[in-house]
Amino acid sequence: MRCFVAADISSELRGRIEKLQGELKRKLKNPAGIKWVNPEQIHLTLKFLGDVEDDRAEEIGQTLGIVCENFDSFELEFSKVGSFGRPPKVIWLGIEKPSEILQKFAAELEEACELIGFEKEQRDFSPHLTLGRIKEGFKDRTLPQIIADFGKVDAPTIKIDGVSFYKSQLTSDGPIYTLLNKLKFKS
Repeated sequence: MRCFVAADISSELRGRIEKLQGELKRKLKNPAGIKWVNPEQIHLTLKFLGDVEDDRAEEIGQTLGIVCENFDSFELEFSKVGSFGRPPKVIWLGIEKPSEILQKFAAELEEACELIGFEKEQRDFSPHLTLGRIKEGFKDRTLPQIIADFGKVDAPTIKIDGVSFYKSQLTSDGPIYTLLNKLKFKS
């Protein structure tokens, strides 16, 4: 099974993301060239595990629980629109001010997962919520400028009080996420 660890976001932030996607679509010449992520499926990915044997779910849950015991809940503000790639391949909503506690949590999670046999991520952790993926052959030269001109997004602050361990099944209609385990921080 294909798995990942994520922090869930609030319904208020999901509502703001839906409006933000609408704003972006209106500004683009070719919004159909982007596969927009359903706001109900948006989450903050903390660690992509890849293909995992079913019998490892308990071990992974225990490992996540140990990491979570070291952290208190914290708040995040997603307020910056950006993209990955040149030309852009992904449009995201990210954090303008880095969060030391989030970076520390992600580093400890990465280390704990490596200790139980998962490959260490080579790229730096870049917290973001994926809004859309640009389809192959997309041609809209205004996209980088639209993103650059977007400015600060007024979005609700969210509280991160734990992590969720998900199974992801890819289908032609998009991914289906199944919650395997939810682990809370110590407070």
